[in-house]
Amino acid sequence: MKITKTNALRLWTQHFGNKQFAKDFHGNLMCRSAYGDNKFYVIRKGKKIFCGWNLHHILPIAIGGKNDAANLLCTNMITNSLAEDKITFHIDSNIYQVRRISGTGNHEIKRVK
Repeated sequence: MKITKTNALRLWTQHFGNKQFAKDFHGNLMCRSAYGDNKFYVIRKGKKIFCGWNLHHILPIAIGGKNDAANLLCTNMITNSLAEDKITFHIDSNIYQVRRISGTGNHEIKRVK
């Protein structure tokens, strides 16, 4: 699957339907209309919340991941940046790991601490 805005919005719809706002796996807010926009934010309770998003490879390309829909997640750009191309990574005080889903060739991100 080629990573384009059209395909990213298709994945958004698969995961979140027609919602304008959703949270990624870490809980960071994303706004559907802010795909690829690292400056997009909303004000909530007087606080600026950046909610631009893009697609994150669950299993990084660098270690064999593909551009398949099953290997892509919609993530806030901050989350994506912090996860980098790692299979174990820290965001805030959380530790996440990429793990194979039993019985499949697919992977998922699990919070381990």
